[in-house]
Amino acid sequence: MPSRSPFSRLLRRAFYAFVAAGLLGFVALGIISWDREQADERENLSILSGFLASATQAFFDDLGHGLDPLGQLLQQIDVVNHPEAARAALEKFQKRYPQVAAMAVLDPGGRMLINTALPPGAPLPDYRHTTDYMAPFQAALDDPGLYTIGRPEYGQVLREWRFPFRYTMRNEQGQALFMIQAAIPLGTGMHFLRNMSLPPNSLVGILREDGFQQARWPVDSPDKVYGRPLNGPLIKTIHAQPGLRNGYFTGFSPWMYTEQQRLGAYSHLATLPMYAYVSIPYSHIWNKWWEHNSPVLGIFLVFVAIFGAISYWVRIHERQHSDELLSQARRDSLTGLTNRAGAEELLEHQIRAAKASGRPFSIMFFDLDRFKDINDTLGHGIGDQLLAEVGKRTAATLRHHDMLARLGGDEFLIILPDCPPAAAARTAQRLIVVFEAPFQVAQHRLKMSCSIGLAFFPDHGTDRETLLKHADTAMYEAKRLGRSGFACFEAGLGERLQQRLTLEAKMRDALVKQQFRLHYQPIVDLESGRIICAEALLRWRDTDGVEHHPAQFIPVAEESGLILPLGEWVLKTACAQAKAWLDQGFDLSMAVNLSTRQFQDPDLLGKVTSVIGGCHLPPSRLELEITEGAAMLDAESSVEVLGALKRIGVRIAIDDFGTGYSSLSYLKRLPADTIKIDKNFVDGVVDESEDRAIVRSIIALAHALDKDTIAEGIETEEQKQALKKAGCHMGQGYLFSRPLPAEEFQALLLANANESRQTITYTN
Repeated sequence: MPSRSPFSRLLRRAFYAFVAAGLLGFVALGIISWDREQADERENLSILSGFLASATQAFFDDLGHGLDPLGQLLQQIDVVNHPEAARAALEKFQKRYPQVAAMAVLDPGGRMLINTALPPGAPLPDYRHTTDYMAPFQAALDDPGLYTIGRPEYGQVLREWRFPFRYTMRNEQGQALFMIQAAIPLGTGMHFLRNMSLPPNSLVGILREDGFQQARWPVDSPDKVYGRPLNGPLIKTIHAQPGLRNGYFTGFSPWMYTEQQRLGAYSHLATLPMYAYVSIPYSHIWNKWWEHNSPVLGIFLVFVAIFGAISYWVRIHERQHSDELLSQARRDSLTGLTNRAGAEELLEHQIRAAKASGRPFSIMFFDLDRFKDINDTLGHGIGDQLLAEVGKRTAATLRHHDMLARLGGDEFLIILPDCPPAAAARTAQRLIVVFEAPFQVAQHRLKMSCSIGLAFFPDHGTDRETLLKHADTAMYEAKRLGRSGFACFEAGLGERLQQRLTLEAKMRDALVKQQFRLHYQPIVDLESGRIICAEALLRWRDTDGVEHHPAQFIPVAEESGLILPLGEWVLKTACAQAKAWLDQGFDLSMAVNLSTRQFQDPDLLGKVTSVIGGCHLPPSRLELEITEGAAMLDAESSVEVLGALKRIGVRIAIDDFGTGYSSLSYLKRLPADTIKIDKNFVDGVVDESEDRAIVRSIIALAHALDKDTIAEGIETEEQKQALKKAGCHMGQGYLFSRPLPAEEFQALLLANANESRQTITYTN
């Protein structure tokens, strides 16, 4: 047997040491990661249970306040003596509250006078001799509260599980005149339980303090869930700590449809003896743990395989080295993709093949939106790693015979053989969707997007230079349209690109000549109507008298880098104006928008500190607004930057909330004072629509996180009242005032101050 060389023995020992150290490290990492996964899930579940508690309380309060005017109306109708005369009013109430399946009216003795689930003249059920019914009925009559909520029970009229929502109408002496009873079906009534976005096999519900379920989703057997009190880990935890309004629970629950061990969180409702809870199986935490740690195990196994095959590699090293030298001439060293030289050869080959076969093909030219911001703020090392991840994710999206190349910087080319325009458009859309998931680079989670230009052979060119030029032009058109999209080349795009370059040149000239100016829009307290803040908005009229809309020139400023000096000028001008108004006795703050590139400026804290110090503006009088998308571009860095701004006293607002990517865990950590509700949601807040539900959910979430809310784009009194009823604190929009120059805004402040003083005098 040939003896091993010293190098071979050393390599073998290093291999064993590597395996042992790797296993120990993986075990330690796994334990730490498991604890972190549980902590993250507890935090998320706590937020969700608090949100569910707020939503449930609002649901019951909304229904209870709705029954109050209904009771007044039924008293005027004299429902006790003329029950059928009240049917129209009861059915109208049902239409307004679709979660109610039936309405009934009973006299104080328990006799049913009318039930909308039964047609006029049909016999009404009589429960006056049923103890299980009369006991809670009498308790509801004696309860002094606005409303009472009964236990779930199987409705004899509706033939389904529901719970009674009771409201007692009393005379001036407090005597009961009649009782209104709304039946809430447990299958569809509390719809928001089903609409929560949760992992598979999650459970959400409302638990009464007496141990009975008030509602739960999902339910496999209602008779088992609602027919008896619970004896699981949740109720045991509550009984063990009765004074705790928020907490966690773990264990096995045989009444659940799955007997897996679960983790959950609960929150007490504000005024009702009930708890909202959310629970997930531990298998979900295990799956997330495996998802996060399996790559580490995979990498470890790869390295084991590499070490195991090292001897073979040594024998064939010279041959492989020769092959690699030949390949490197056509490969990008950073991503491993074909480089520019190789891409041009592939495109030439594809053109020749298409001319010979007569079959068209497509090319896609794309780059990363705002990639320069990553290099400027996080460094070129992170930028290079991001490009490598982009190459991997893009390649996984394509067909096996499609060709992907990196042309340089953040520019990529895709050649799609035998691909007509419609199929190329679908591929582009698929790539945009794939980019919506954040890229994990080192400790950063980066939210990126791409802009794509499409060109087709032979419609847009029959040679390499023309096709590439037209695809590049189409890509800039996609950027002009708002980024994160694609555009196909068409005649006239080159002219629009030239117009963009002209606009950029005009902006540089306007910045030197100080043609930009600020308008101010008031933010008011919805309760008192007092102006409490002014939002600074940029306006530009050029030397030709042309008024440019911000939506036209702000994207160009972002792309060209002009946004940094322009944003610094806005901050200085707005803070100086705020200080001037404070010196004149006006009690208000100033809100200034930060662009994505400003927010990623490494010297942002220094610039803000210098500006407020230079104009002697108290930091608490400045509120910086950042979009949700900018905050989540790199959530960890955002937490640090916003935390530093908060420590010097500046207030933070999250703008356009609900329109971008967000995470409850990161949102809770962001040190923001205010959440701004986007106008797109405010437009539909008056109607019973998804927008209204979203607005209520955002406000409930803000309350749970102890943050203020500002509604943008309020244009009607109805919208204002709906937002006030939902619990929104502040608002802005054309209902109060359009954006005004400083002189006109100051006149508005004077008028508002006089009106406020008159209101106070009148009240006193």
